[in-house]
Amino acid sequence: MHSLVKTDKQRIAQTFGKAAIHYDNHANIQRYSGNKLMDLARYDSGNIVLDAGCGTGYFSQKWKQRGCFVIALDLSHKMLQVAKQQQRANDYLQSDIEHCAIMPQSVDIVFSNLAMQWCDDLSVAINSLMNVVNKTGALYFSTLATLTLQEVRDAWQFIDNHPHVNPFLSLHDIEKACCGFHCQFSTETVTEHYDSLHALFASLKGVGANFVQGDRQKGLMTRQKFRALEKVWKTDSGKYVLTYQIVIGKISHG
Repeated sequence: MHSLVKTDKQRIAQTFGKAAIHYDNHANIQRYSGNKLMDLARYDSGNIVLDAGCGTGYFSQKWKQRGCFVIALDLSHKMLQVAKQQQRANDYLQSDIEHCAIMPQSVDIVFSNLAMQWCDDLSVAINSLMNVVNKTGALYFSTLATLTLQEVRDAWQFIDNHPHVNPFLSLHDIEKACCGFHCQFSTETVTEHYDSLHALFASLKGVGANFVQGDRQKGLMTRQKFRALEKVWKTDSGKYVLTYQIVIGKISHG
């Protein structure tokens, strides 16, 4: 998938960097998805692990506790700082998943939890990461598919014509991006409920997911717009709803 607007990687890094200190307090979906991914990899005997898009290194630490040598990789310097302060990995690398600066065939396992959706081209990211996995190793990754944050799109269309959410790929497009490798996928839709729209937006901002590519001046939030959103947002028993469509996959050289 090629974005119509090329992703501003520096801005993504800054957005997640701002969220770094509070990230672990809000990262419920990341925890849920990452635990599913860890479970999928539970029988893998690999020793050298690359955590690609590691964030604060929460899952790097889990791999380290399994006795693995863990390289924590992220686009955001501040995220890596938090991981390093907590000594959650063995090595730290600031790099872009799509241009992974690691020796070919040098790791046993690549673990990438909810990072791939920020890539310009998923097939480039998959090939870049599979290049660093040895011939008997595997890439375990999770990403977000089309239905993710549908409530955000639905509510905003009543207010203005600006995209307030980045587009997510369909399962078909995700599978297509993994062409040439042996793949297995599962998909799951998870719905979160919030007491207020303020709490919902705080959770998005808290994990850096408030980034929207393109002109940052488009559709700025005002109190008037916020009140209008409250009226049209999808609710369930008085709670504000937010949906994530999670795709979990294992890719190997076959």
